[in-house]
Amino acid sequence: MLAARPDFASIAASYGIDFTPLGNPYKSLLRGEDVAAAIGSGNILGIIRQASDSKQRAAFFERLDTDTWKAVQGADAIIYKSSWIPFASVAEKLGVPCAAAMLFPLTRTRSFPSFLIGSGKDRGRILDSLIWRMTEQFVWQVARAYDNKLRRQFLNLPSLPFFGPFARQDSERMPLLYAYSPIVLPRPSDWPDRIVVTGYWFSDPPPGWIPPPDLVAFLEDGPPPVYVGFGSMPSGGPESTLRLILDALELSRQRGVMLSGWAGIGEGVKLPDYAFGVDSVPHSWLFPRMAAVVHHGGAGTTAAGLRAGVPSVITPFVADQPSWARRIEALGVGTRPIPFRQLTADRLASAIRAATSDAAMRDRAAEIGKLIRAEDGTGTAAQVFTDYVRGKA
Repeated sequence: MLAARPDFASIAASYGIDFTPLGNPYKSLLRGEDVAAAIGSGNILGIIRQASDSKQRAAFFERLDTDTWKAVQGADAIIYKSSWIPFASVAEKLGVPCAAAMLFPLTRTRSFPSFLIGSGKDRGRILDSLIWRMTEQFVWQVARAYDNKLRRQFLNLPSLPFFGPFARQDSERMPLLYAYSPIVLPRPSDWPDRIVVTGYWFSDPPPGWIPPPDLVAFLEDGPPPVYVGFGSMPSGGPESTLRLILDALELSRQRGVMLSGWAGIGEGVKLPDYAFGVDSVPHSWLFPRMAAVVHHGGAGTTAAGLRAGVPSVITPFVADQPSWARRIEALGVGTRPIPFRQLTADRLASAIRAATSDAAMRDRAAEIGKLIRAEDGTGTAAQVFTDYVRGKA
């Protein structure tokens, strides 16, 4: 059983996975004008201000308590997103084992800066440690405030500790599964043994999936194009973003496959011959056919670009995206990041030209892609979790 926001119901259905929805759709929460503008600006204070708005918070948390409880009925064990604490509480109530999982590191370490407030500059170990503790506590306190209400009013459990669940999780050796590749970000030596960097959790196209014939015809009608898409990120202005992308493709003399994404970029618009618009296509099929991939730096899209073995151009918005963008540049498989708020047609065109013409970058991307395709992240995660559940039986 998969429990997630309603946006992902169709994806689960395409793989034949039982699904139960949690709360309101993310897409409707993110596409509000004020929220979209805040995310598009990359202003962390503006984003926090929007997240703190009482109406936004009410819409975000609506029905999550009852939906979460409904989702776990009959479960023998639970794997939950580590920033979403209520599933640990319902597992506690049911008396079943659980493990946490996350797509980027939330555990403080001396090996690299906080992934939520990373930096390309050397800030010093003391300041980095302080920032790690601040972000760790921020994430915990936001989750704890809602979860304690759930525990008191719905589960009849005592409140969670102020300083976090980590001591208890360590004593119970509860697994924390980080679903990214150690090739991209090696596991720090100062993490406890229960924290495992498994490798990416990839999926291939659903059974019976067939690529759209007109997309196949576009791909076959010229050299490999460039993918451009920003996933779930709202741009704050889909029309101006579309114009910027088309201008950049013209300036770089590249063809492009454009994902409309949750921002609706290019929806209902007749595109020029050098561009093809898609609503949804499996990255595992599309990206190996691209000359380069331009994206927001989300963990999943970054992973798909690495797996495909093609260079990336990352235009990060918020959260972990700037940190993944810096890792891609440091690995030599992508260009210098361009924050979305600083994106122009000229800058994007220059980055596209570099990604599609730099032979060393292309060779490095192919090399990393081969190594990542040899990993078995889902298999590792399944084995770690199975061993833990058997040990608790």
